[in-house]
Amino acid sequence: MGAPPRTWLARILLAIVVVAVCVANVSLPLPLWTRAFLLSLCAAVAAAVAYRLVPAFDPLGRVRWRVPSAAGSAPRCAITFDDGPTTATSQVLDILAAEGVPATFFVLGRNVERYPDTVRRAQSEGHAIGVHGMDHSRLAGANESAIAAQVAGVARALEAAGVSPVAVYRTPHGWKSPGVFAAARRQGLTLWAWSRGVWDTDRPSPDVIVRRATRFARSGMVLLLHDGRGDDPQPDVAPMVAALPEILRELKRRGFAFVRLADV
Repeated sequence: MGAPPRTWLARILLAIVVVAVCVANVSLPLPLWTRAFLLSLCAAVAAAVAYRLVPAFDPLGRVRWRVPSAAGSAPRCAITFDDGPTTATSQVLDILAAEGVPATFFVLGRNVERYPDTVRRAQSEGHAIGVHGMDHSRLAGANESAIAAQVAGVARALEAAGVSPVAVYRTPHGWKSPGVFAAARRQGLTLWAWSRGVWDTDRPSPDVIVRRATRFARSGMVLLLHDGRGDDPQPDVAPMVAALPEILRELKRRGFAFVRLADV
């Protein structure tokens, strides 16, 4: 949801390829058991790729990506930010304070070391501080020890800043491996993906970001935004910052309540 046209095009082409492979498999002049085996093999390969690269996909349900509904309550959503803190995070905090909205920040340890005052402010103003990574390394092929080092690095940086993180974890890009789940289990962390990404790091116009973030918004939405851009020490996230007030106001107009991921 919220993807730019090129991403939808890639998804459509991938779907066409998958359908073509399935049709070709059915049409092969081979015994039924052979065709069934080949189809199962294709499905297994697709599932293995999705397991690592699709943020919300896990056959065992260990990744959370939606806020559960509360009976009789208003529609709920969670606003989340990745890759901070950066020089832009103070502006984000100003907007959240003005709108009275709590958020969850998945922080990078290197950026915590650069801006400890900012992450302290975020926590003091009631926002949840979660673990993203020491840097923005992709973890699709990482083993448990490498991931544990990433998590431990963030914990040390936050401790030095006087901040206690909550037990939520989001990997860079949402990519994962068996080591991600093992490390999260040992550290008592809940792995979170998202239900709506808006590709704000591509820096589309604020109007586009608002539209992607609010179009088809439903109760349970976990919105992914970025107050940084990976390991970039001087990221330009101005379009997201400009869009943020209208995103929050539009969701309020639709009756949404805002929750932190640490509280669901």
